[in-house]
Amino acid sequence: MSQAFAGRASHLQRGDGNTPTENFINILEMKKIARTGAKADLADVTNMDSGAYREYLPTLLTAGEISFEGNYIANDTTQQELQSDFDTQRLGNWKIQLPPFGTYVVTLGTWSFKAYVTGLEVPDLQVDKEATTSGKLTITGAPTFATGH
Repeated sequence: MSQAFAGRASHLQRGDGNTPTENFINILEMKKIARTGAKADLADVTNMDSGAYREYLPTLLTAGEISFEGNYIANDTTQQELQSDFDTQRLGNWKIQLPPFGTYVVTLGTWSFKAYVTGLEVPDLQVDKEATTSGKLTITGAPTFATGH
């Protein structure tokens, strides 16, 4: 039987920066959360003894970006803080909480990472569609995954 699950009830969460216990608050009404651009840099180490094929050595990893899209809620502080994070270039703690599924009654798991808000399109207004927001978080350092409960 397939272990596939729907993304419904997943959450993009922003840390509030409080210490010693940081609280994570859902960014409201997200419709899409996607991680893209993770890659490994490679150094070309081809030399006279390599033969006819190039040889590579992995060097640095880039964790990539999180892109998000959602309904624009003008009076929502969680969405307003995205603009503040962008303006101040705040490095924040973020999480993507996966939905509950099967025996995992709270969440399948959580991706945690540090990121900057590096893109923000707020609001996108069209006469025949809902008002939307979208943006990008650029991850710095290594993201971690914790299995759910």
